[in-house]
Amino acid sequence: MSARGVGMTATRYTFCRICEATCGLAVTVDNNRVQKIEPDREHVVSQGFVCVKGTHFDQVQNSPDRITAPMKRTSSGWQTISWDQAMTEIGERIKTLRQQHGADSIGHFVGSPAGANVLSPLFRNAFFKALGSRRFYGTPTTDTTNKFRVNEDMYGSPFRLAFPDVNHCHFLMVIGANPAVSGNTLYHLPRAKARMREIVKRGGRVVFINPRRIETAAAGEHYFIRPDTDVYFLAAFLNELIAAGQADLDRIDAYYKGFQSLRETVAGWDAERQAAVTGIPADTLRELVAAHGAASGAALYMATGVNQGRHGTLCFWLLEAINAVSGNLDARGGTLMGEGLFDMAREVNEAGDLLLAHERGDGFPTVVGNHPSGLLADDILGGDVRALIVEASNPFLACSNPGGRLERAFEKLDLLVCIDLFRNEVGNLAHYILPAPTWLERAEIPYALQSFAGNNPTPYMIYSDAVVEAPPEVRHEWWMFSRLARACDLRLFDSRAVTWLLGLNDRLVYHPWRWLRRLALTPERMLNGMLKKAGLPGRRTFMRDHPHGLLLGENRTGTFLGTERVLTDDGRVDLAPQAYVQAFAELVPAHYEEELAQRHSFKLIGKREIRRINTSSANVPRLVKEETNYCYLHPADARDLGLAEGGKVEVRSRHGCIRIPVRITDDMMPRTVAIPQCWGHARADGLSHAIRHAGVNSNLLAGDGMDNVERLSGMSHLSGIPVQISAVAD
Repeated sequence: MSARGVGMTATRYTFCRICEATCGLAVTVDNNRVQKIEPDREHVVSQGFVCVKGTHFDQVQNSPDRITAPMKRTSSGWQTISWDQAMTEIGERIKTLRQQHGADSIGHFVGSPAGANVLSPLFRNAFFKALGSRRFYGTPTTDTTNKFRVNEDMYGSPFRLAFPDVNHCHFLMVIGANPAVSGNTLYHLPRAKARMREIVKRGGRVVFINPRRIETAAAGEHYFIRPDTDVYFLAAFLNELIAAGQADLDRIDAYYKGFQSLRETVAGWDAERQAAVTGIPADTLRELVAAHGAASGAALYMATGVNQGRHGTLCFWLLEAINAVSGNLDARGGTLMGEGLFDMAREVNEAGDLLLAHERGDGFPTVVGNHPSGLLADDILGGDVRALIVEASNPFLACSNPGGRLERAFEKLDLLVCIDLFRNEVGNLAHYILPAPTWLERAEIPYALQSFAGNNPTPYMIYSDAVVEAPPEVRHEWWMFSRLARACDLRLFDSRAVTWLLGLNDRLVYHPWRWLRRLALTPERMLNGMLKKAGLPGRRTFMRDHPHGLLLGENRTGTFLGTERVLTDDGRVDLAPQAYVQAFAELVPAHYEEELAQRHSFKLIGKREIRRINTSSANVPRLVKEETNYCYLHPADARDLGLAEGGKVEVRSRHGCIRIPVRITDDMMPRTVAIPQCWGHARADGLSHAIRHAGVNSNLLAGDGMDNVERLSGMSHLSGIPVQISAVAD
């Protein structure tokens, strides 16, 4: 598990793992230290594109604040301890809690960076399965579990994920997403703005629907929509599409079920009705429907800005239904179901662990194994969760946290373990911090959703060895869970022999004698086996012959509908799952009346920033130079409030209140305010740069608990929050 050529200056090719774009990188290394990160101009897909977060990752890699040995919090402060001590003590506390309170009293919280770690989930899931705990939480319930729920109900598996065929489509509508800044959620699309401009160049249209004129909108045309009203826009779009005769009835009869129920559900929602609350004129919506119907290949795509609203699941259902009934699902230029290294969706279904379950006893589901993060504080304060392992996350800033309620809950935990690169705000409360490698210190293939589920408009594969060797006391996450299982006397993968072999492997893989390490089952060997099993070249061949990636051929159409890849019971796509039809009837009309009554009030949305991604880049001096984040307002709203640029406002919701300076821009829709999320590092004394650029935590304005979690998918309501704005003295 050592990096190649330690001790010499070299350029090594790898790929970024900050987001799903996974852009190619050329990294200059000298004496096992990253000196410079540049775009790989020969990468087969990104072709020299990379964002500033990737090229400045050296300041994360080389940060003096990194945790590079196990740490224990004691009454006299933080102490460095050995791995044997850490694993033994954590294991003993887990065994005691399991005996006293049951296995489900021990939980896990995972952050988005762990999505780029292919091996960690295999061992993490094996550990908790052996433990007997199903208490998984994580950032998916703040951004994407609505999509996984819809995929399972419509297509039969949460990991049947359709994506736009951007290489061939002539009409692409993007709702609540800003790919130029934050990448594309769940599918691989580097150079997003350039790829979308190519659609326009070939005579197509790219349409952005967003409460803010986003950076990506320069690649097409933009229409403002009032926050959290997307469900009315999509219902009207679908209804108008059907009324215009654009439903492909032959494909519907052949491959779908529930069309009549779907049509009845949206029948009352026309262009005029939605216009009253969305702000999108009726004529505009009908023109978009006509353009969509006339296009040779059309696709709708939505992401976090819609997912986080009150109706994220219903919105994604309607969007997928539009793609399906218009004849664009599984069709050239529409939306496709990729084919990965293996059939991830089928294997997940056969295992059963990540399928929809209502196991909480309170009516809320677990989706892809995740309990709602918006209920975590209740679960801890109510005594259901007594120990938590937090892996690669900062839930205090990433999750709804009214009044700092999560901090108060975490303080009551009997055991809190953080697996991370730094001691962040959550780490300050931890009993133990375990140091993990950066992605430059790991051998890897792209995200599981790209590698295993094939979510790539341009199918390709790449493998990279570690670029540099990790500090001596840093350990891989897969090793931590394997070693912790031994400390807890657990049997991994339900096999005593496998558990014994893994225990031997744990000793070999980090053995001080390097020749013994060569006997271990290393990540390089595990990934090599995956590649060869899929019929691809092994890791050494990839490194020698394909350092910039290997194109795998164009995605095929006609490989999903009418095949065994549709994993529903009857092999037909369900256009109208009963839970959605019922929820639509119960919630949407009532919320519409609320929207009508409050259409002149302020609403809050989040804002992505090109120089930050969640909380992981907050400690990078070359990226974060502002001392704070800002509240973005339309000029008319600023005039009404008597505000000038840089003035300060109080933003109040029914959950909390913050004070923050303003920036004035006509990129905002009137009566909409945007505040960048994942700031608020005032107490992050383990992040020496972030604490000097602390900013304000906008998620203090978001609610938690049962009234603020969507019941279909467990998603927290983090966007479209009603707020009051008032000017305050500096």
